[in-house]
This record gives sequence, structure tokens and C-alpha cells, in this order.
Amino acid sequence: MSTTIHRTIRIENADNGSTIGQLHITTYSQKERTARAIKMLALMWGLAIITLFIPLAHFVLVPGFLIAGPVIAYKRYQMAQHPSKADGECPTCKQPLSIHLEPSDTLPMWSYCSANNDPVQLIDYPQGETNTTSA
Repeated sequence: MSTTIHRTIRIENADNGSTIGQLHITTYSQKERTARAIKMLALMWGLAIITLFIPLAHFVLVPGFLIAGPVIAYKRYQMAQHPSKADGECPTCKQPLSIHLEPSDTLPMWSYCSANNDPVQLIDYPQGETNTTSA
């Protein structure tokens, strides 16, 4: 079962105004990482079988999916945790801020407030983890 770790972060705007927010990080157990990798490998090889019957395109697609399967599965297996979202308050407009993050995103990073389209920077706060929940 995956768990979610909440870390305290600082949200800054371009004028050096800042507020405190939370970064939600999803962590996976060994069993979940293995299952995610096997699912991705099965998906890629399944696509290779399906594209086998597409004339001319199968010369590129089938080898591509056969090679991509183990590569993507390995990357999935190596991903023990990833950031899912950041919550807080926009330092400019004081509206609630929720930013969806991609698994490859790392802090510090720039994003935008959805209320006023103001650029905000998400920065690690030195205190670390604050709360853990199971998802």
C-alpha cells in the first residue's frame, strides 16, 4: 500500500513574498514497485503484439515497444517515491493554491497561481517531513 508523506515547503513569488505550504510525496513499497514495473512491461509488450498487424508501421513500432518495455519497466521499478502535489496559499493574492506535480519534478521549481496567474516558486523548507498517511 502506498503512503503519502507531507513535507513543509516555502512558496515564494517574484517580489520575495512567501507563505508556507505542503508537498505531498507518494512512496511505494517493494511489492508495489515490482507490480508497477510488471504492468508497464506487459503494456508495452501488449502494444508490440497489437502493432504487429499494422502494415509498414510494424517495422518501427514492434521493435520500439519491445525495447521500450524493459527500459520503462526499469525506470518504474527505480521510482520509490514521487511528488504528487503541492498545497498552500499564494503569497500574492492569498488564495488557496494547489499545484499538480509530475513524477520527474524536483524542488526548487517555478509554477503559476491558478487564481491570478502570478509565478510562484516552490522551495524546500529545512524542517523536513511533518506527517505520514496511508493511501
